[in-house]
Amino acid sequence: MQKFLNDRRVLLPVTLTAVAIAVGATLIVLLSSDASSGSGMAAVASSQPASGAGVTIDIADYKFKPETVTVRAGAKVSWVNRDSTAHTATDTATGAFDTGTIKQGQTKTVTLRKPGVYAYICQFHPFMKATVIVK
Repeated sequence: MQKFLNDRRVLLPVTLTAVAIAVGATLIVLLSSDASSGSGMAAVASSQPASGAGVTIDIADYKFKPETVTVRAGAKVSWVNRDSTAHTATDTATGAFDTGTIKQGQTKTVTLRKPGVYAYICQFHPFMKATVIVK
């Protein structure tokens, strides 16, 4: 066994294989935890798929969740306020929609008929920003 481990022709490939397995396992663990926590690489996929039926956006922890959604023209977009304070979903760039005040536990819905990219905010908390993409 000692002779086998001292042979550099064997030791180098074995060492490189062990390092590759360790790196691969570490990447799997890291990417798995990112996907389950909703951060990192998973954030790229946070946009909901185009849907004719519409989507629901949660308002929680002073954030719109998800921050980006994609819907088909004519779809309904609903915001559900799960926070302890009132919020709005207001397109300040084009004026395409404004839910008005959404109190805790309330839901407001708008129908977006025209394709485009609609960036919106909460008028009470302008740091809350999100986007609806209408195709």
